[in-house]
Amino acid sequence: MTRPEAAAGPPRVSRDGRTYVFGVRRGLRFSDGSPLTAANFARALGRVLNPVMASPGAPLFSDVKRVSANGLRLRIELSRPSGDLPERLALRYGCPVPVGLPVDPAGVDLTVGSGPYYVARFVPDSVVVLGRNRFYRGARPHHVDRVVVTMGGDVDGDIKAVEDGRADVLGVEIPGELRSGLAQRYSVNKSQLFRVAGDHESALVLNTSRPLFKDNVPLRRAVNFALDRAEIVRQTSGGPLSNTPTDQIMPRSIPGWRDYRLYPLAGPNLARARRLAQANLRGGKAILWTIPGSTFSSVAQVIVSDLREIGLDVQVKVLAVDTLNAKAGVPGAPYDMIWAGFPLEYPDPEQALVLQLGGKNASKPAGNDNFAYFDEPAYNRRMAAADRLKGSARFQAFSKLDADIMRNQAPWAPLYEESKWLLVSKRVGCLRAQPVFVRDLAAMCLR
Repeated sequence: MTRPEAAAGPPRVSRDGRTYVFGVRRGLRFSDGSPLTAANFARALGRVLNPVMASPGAPLFSDVKRVSANGLRLRIELSRPSGDLPERLALRYGCPVPVGLPVDPAGVDLTVGSGPYYVARFVPDSVVVLGRNRFYRGARPHHVDRVVVTMGGDVDGDIKAVEDGRADVLGVEIPGELRSGLAQRYSVNKSQLFRVAGDHESALVLNTSRPLFKDNVPLRRAVNFALDRAEIVRQTSGGPLSNTPTDQIMPRSIPGWRDYRLYPLAGPNLARARRLAQANLRGGKAILWTIPGSTFSSVAQVIVSDLREIGLDVQVKVLAVDTLNAKAGVPGAPYDMIWAGFPLEYPDPEQALVLQLGGKNASKPAGNDNFAYFDEPAYNRRMAAADRLKGSARFQAFSKLDADIMRNQAPWAPLYEESKWLLVSKRVGCLRAQPVFVRDLAAMCLR
């Protein structure tokens, strides 16, 4: 859950959930001493939403109709009710910028910052130096005087630099094949090597618009009972050390997550899977789309073998990532299943449930994210109702909805949650690891 920092407190929300009014805290300043007002936040969102920018953040704010600023008051009007706007505004796209910062799709150097640090120096593909913002008066921890980020090295060399104390934080993800060796040297979640679980879901998506799975809940549930998730995890890069079997759509990094234990995680329940599949196979042929890579190939073969046990003959088709996403986003694409990964942009259930299973994301001519083409009016209404909620009520409602969808509809066969890893030197302390963004450089201190 987000906490107000630049905001004077929680926003005022209209009764219809479509208008948010934030009060910006008095006395805030950029690192150059210039005052920070609501106009700086409005400018940031305006740049993101400007089509000329082609910002990757634009889809995350596609429901924003209008942004206006008046002194310390920021007003945001939405096209539909949404309870996760504060979480989205906490992303980098919502960070305030100078009012005069130009719109330029090639990018503009931002030489001031509003948080504990700012970019004091930037050399593309070489180095970034973060300097202390002497005007910062917020509550976020900030211990060191500056942070120097170097770029362009190789993973093995960077790991060695951290181990030798020539660097303090590994800034790249540790490849799965290297994690076991590091875990043996340092142990996990002790002092130097940390595993942050639950930011990334991998799943077998079942296309509920195709003849095989349409209105065929018994077969969809049979798939969930037939899969050997433990064996699937063993085939992944990093194996059980890095990946955790799951039978739920929402990953555990989202507040409110509960373990409902809906389907077997240690091995398949073939007896139950076969009973459910009997008389529901509809010809017993399935087309599985996946992407290139050794993990995807190995897992796909386990899926093929597991589903053969219940009478499904699965044909695997490998497509490039961009090709798969483009083709699957068009209604009527000729696949019955997709095996892929689904990372979170931010830790909110909207990213897991509404984006991936909401009917509105299955009805566009192209560019749909709901690859299951799951579009059930009753569940669409429940998602919309949950999405209007805020705080703990929001997370609890979505958690129950996750369990109900998987128990009673099963449009996915979730497989496992991936983790991210962080390696630091012996002298780093005050560590905070976050599931999506992992490294909180501002919070770190040196012993």
